[in-house]
Amino acid sequence: MAEYFLKSVSSLPDPAADAAALCGIPDRRKRHILKYHNAIDRKLSLGAWRLTEEVLGKYGFSADNVTTDVNGKLLCEGIYFNISHSGEYVLCAVSDAPVGCDIEKAENAPFEITDSDSVFLPSERKYIADAQSDTDKTRRFFRLWTMKESYMKMTGEGLGVSPTRIEINPEKRTVTRDSAAVKCRLFNASYGGYEISICENK
Repeated sequence: MAEYFLKSVSSLPDPAADAAALCGIPDRRKRHILKYHNAIDRKLSLGAWRLTEEVLGKYGFSADNVTTDVNGKLLCEGIYFNISHSGEYVLCAVSDAPVGCDIEKAENAPFEITDSDSVFLPSERKYIADAQSDTDKTRRFFRLWTMKESYMKMTGEGLGVSPTRIEINPEKRTVTRDSAAVKCRLFNASYGGYEISICENK
């Protein structure tokens, strides 16, 4: 069963202002971290790598062996893991099967998306619309969003697959793709002002 690890980056230095923060990080990853224009994005990228090192080490693997696929997804032979970040948190999910994860800060939901058919299906839009309060509506939006995103990251397709081909039942925690049930394990949790979802190919 997948495990997940959550870490705040609030105490990390801005790597653009503190070169020591990048100590031991491969040059290709340093360039990736420093490409961001905003300090918080640099800290999130740095935090994602440091959490990757920590989690892989916990399972006996080295971040030195991490590569990326054509979509930029981090890979390590012998273990499946996935990284996501939002707000001030970095999330890492790890498993012995393909896994995807997503975290989103549950605020300022772009509800205009629910008025189109580009992301959510009718049953999903109804789930959001049936919310009993504005807070619940925001939570439901990001719950669906992260569940759907975690599935797409698990498959490695990301936005290469249309979100409308994937239907999430957030109450039963099931996934349907092209009207066929998908065999996977879907997990969701609320943490403070964030929604966290993990999808595991089991």
